[in-house]
Amino acid sequence: MFRQLGRGSTVLVVTAHPDDEVFAHGAAIATLSRQGSRVVLCTASGGEAAEHGATSSAEARRRRAARLDAACTTLGVSAWDWLAEGRWTDTAGRPTPGSLTSAPLADLTQAVSARIHETLPDVVLTVGPDGLTGHPDHILIHQAVTSAAISCRVPALGSYLLPADITQGHALLAEVLPGERVGSGRITGRDEPTPCRLGAPAHVAEARRSALDAYATGLGTMELEDLVRVFPGRGDSLVLRAVLDAIGWHTERYTPLTT
Repeated sequence: MFRQLGRGSTVLVVTAHPDDEVFAHGAAIATLSRQGSRVVLCTASGGEAAEHGATSSAEARRRRAARLDAACTTLGVSAWDWLAEGRWTDTAGRPTPGSLTSAPLADLTQAVSARIHETLPDVVLTVGPDGLTGHPDHILIHQAVTSAAISCRVPALGSYLLPADITQGHALLAEVLPGERVGSGRITGRDEPTPCRLGAPAHVAEARRSALDAYATGLGTMELEDLVRVFPGRGDSLVLRAVLDAIGWHTERYTPLTT
């Protein structure tokens, strides 16, 4: 599928939160944009839960939007927008009124379908059946994109990680944070019977690392042993960072979501 994309093609990327475009699709976006594809990103929530210290949801969304914009510029995204601006909020997976976690699947599917009709992509990228990380928002986005892509008859691919990838990432973390628990435990990886090879060149790793830095200084570029001394989080973002160190920042795995 990726070999068919190049100059003149359009790729629609649909994510749950800002920073998912780097963790789940950074290598693909950087590769395809450099090959001449038009890459359009739609994000379902504002990533408000990640902006600690913001005095309001609106301020958190503005802060996150600035980070997202910088990351998109670094990766080569042609245009980005909210899937439905202001409709769904990131509440870190807590099902509250107005949260992405509580969004009806039919409403999300309708919003994705509208973007597909508007964008007319050659392929849609999102996360695989386990949401890449097991996060409920990610799984919901996977379901909505898959349903919309089938209805609109457009190919869709989902990113995923292997169980061995996760094991390697945790092994690196154990070296720099011995005895500490890192992550939610939801990231387990999965084996896919029909992988779709991306074939990203090694040099896109630099763009992906720099894009992740837009969300937290050094999160992509600092050495892991130095990062854990200054990075306050011990959540899944740190697990994913270690996994990328282990498997290579240009590595990304995809599986077909439509037939």
